[in-house]
Amino acid sequence: MALKHVLITGCSEGGIGSATALAFQRLGTYHVFATARSLAKMRDLATLPNVTCLELDVTSPSSVSATRKKVAERTGGKLDVLLNNAGMLVMAPALDTDVDKARSVFDVNFWGVVSVTNAFVKMVIAARGVVATTGSIAGDINGPFQSFYAASKAAIMIYSETLRLELAPFGVRVLTMATGVVSSNLASGLSDVVSLPADSLYKPVEGALKARLKGGGYAKMDPHDYAGKFVRLVEAGASGKVYLGNSAGVVKWAKVLLPAWIIVSVTAFLFSSTP
Repeated sequence: MALKHVLITGCSEGGIGSATALAFQRLGTYHVFATARSLAKMRDLATLPNVTCLELDVTSPSSVSATRKKVAERTGGKLDVLLNNAGMLVMAPALDTDVDKARSVFDVNFWGVVSVTNAFVKMVIAARGVVATTGSIAGDINGPFQSFYAASKAAIMIYSETLRLELAPFGVRVLTMATGVVSSNLASGLSDVVSLPADSLYKPVEGALKARLKGGGYAKMDPHDYAGKFVRLVEAGASGKVYLGNSAGVVKWAKVLLPAWIIVSVTAFLFSSTP
């Protein structure tokens, strides 16, 4: 039986993308195109059967185009699953965030997804496949110190949910993952480099911010558990917005059942408390 094909962005070792690539590979029914900005970051996947590691910078049109060409040549112009997973995290007070850094977050988290989706969507349509995007519950709640990251995730989840309606007539399913707390490499080392300006209004809570970046106070889902759940959703024919990961279910039902002022108050309390 011919293998199906899946392409995943953001497959650096230790993250959701790498774990998902491994989960698809272990099914034995997929050839996996695992991508990251550097091949050196995917050494854990490089020697596995039915895995092809490719360099891809989602913010570079030439890189996206070159990757599309390589994949099309290998698959005959079809792609069964596209997972937009590459992401960038910036956590800092909105007033202290450099505008260029904020733009970079959107370049990766929003425009990168748009660029990759546009490049591969005809291949997905040809396979009547799946377009999936790793969003975040940060896009559903306005927690302090994550304004630009949260805004980029809110934007991409709206984009993805709209894409679901537009691609349905072509037999393509669209999955939007409102991802909760997962142990990954996204914030790796970030807590060691965050430094607020000396005149920042938030200098007194800088220690608490760094602790949050290290995941203080939150239980995390293992990325392999997350990946396994995601792959099962794909195989089961799921579509639409799905909440997955620790705390994701809480956020989902809180939005439905609780008044907005309670959600804001609780979120502010959680972020203001030093772990």
